[in-house]
Amino acid sequence: MPQGNGDTIEMSPSSLTPFAHASTADTGAQSLPAVNCPATMAILLAGQSTASRTAFLARSLGLPTAALPIDGEYSVAERWIGALADAGFRGTIVLAVVVDSDARFYARIAAPAGVQIEVRVDTAEHRGAAGTVGDIWRERVPMMSPEDHCGGLLVIEASNAPNINLHKFLASIDLTQGALIGSSTDAIPSGAMWIAASALECVPAIGFFDFKEQLIPAMTAVGLAVAACVTTDESCRISDRESYLQAIALVRGSGGAARAVDAVIEPGATVRGNSVLCRGCVVERGALVVDSVILPGARVCADAVVARSIVPPGTHVPCGYLVVDQVFGELGSSEKSGTEGGAS
Repeated sequence: MPQGNGDTIEMSPSSLTPFAHASTADTGAQSLPAVNCPATMAILLAGQSTASRTAFLARSLGLPTAALPIDGEYSVAERWIGALADAGFRGTIVLAVVVDSDARFYARIAAPAGVQIEVRVDTAEHRGAAGTVGDIWRERVPMMSPEDHCGGLLVIEASNAPNINLHKFLASIDLTQGALIGSSTDAIPSGAMWIAASALECVPAIGFFDFKEQLIPAMTAVGLAVAACVTTDESCRISDRESYLQAIALVRGSGGAARAVDAVIEPGATVRGNSVLCRGCVVERGALVVDSVILPGARVCADAVVARSIVPPGTHVPCGYLVVDQVFGELGSSEKSGTEGGAS
């Protein structure tokens, strides 16, 4: 249904294919008591602009970044949603996308208990991340109770690796401040932000508006404090092959599944390191896969070697072929010869 500058698709549990969210039990993280989160609305920036720095990787793989598998069972967006629910968030999570076709990648996500999931397709001109968040907030304010309004909102940059301590982040929110930003120990943003309702008033209704360069200076100019909370030792934003594999390693290190339940490793095949085998993929006899991602429906044929690489959905790596440090082939290709690579 149209709402302001965007179309919103509500995802009710009855309309979704059953798909359990990623919990602390799945990740191997310590189970902690849920936090009484003041925000009842979260926005996951899950879209894919052709102008963004992650567009090349996403086009190579045929998936928006937040829909990329981050372990054998779950996508980046699914991990973030599960982590929010486990940490104590209750309310509505809006997945903000900018292309209609991206919405279909999120329709399979099942809402955890106490959480509603919606996908909002932005039809406005490019507004920047803070502009998009401000637009969604203004749309929802008339439907909020005063208590919900005062709790502000959470913003998740869903191209970041979902390896942060959200319990600590939510427990650190101070309603007297303007914003709380999650960071790594070396002061790199970790993908989570809480913004007070008063700070969202700084976002103009038109024009491009960014978080770092525009919203934060606007908040400090009106006397709103901006605080940081260390939520992880290492943060990673997925923008290319190397950072995607780094994000995979971070999630695998916290207990993320190495393979989907229906991934096939034939006798005589070897899979090692921080590799991930996704749904419906096959690694044939004699093949070697090291520190790589084999995406859904892909096949590594007999005696092939795939190292530090990504094999796109539905792609076949031919028998005996060597794939090193690349995004292999073209989407859906069935054969390849020589050593010409895909996008790296």
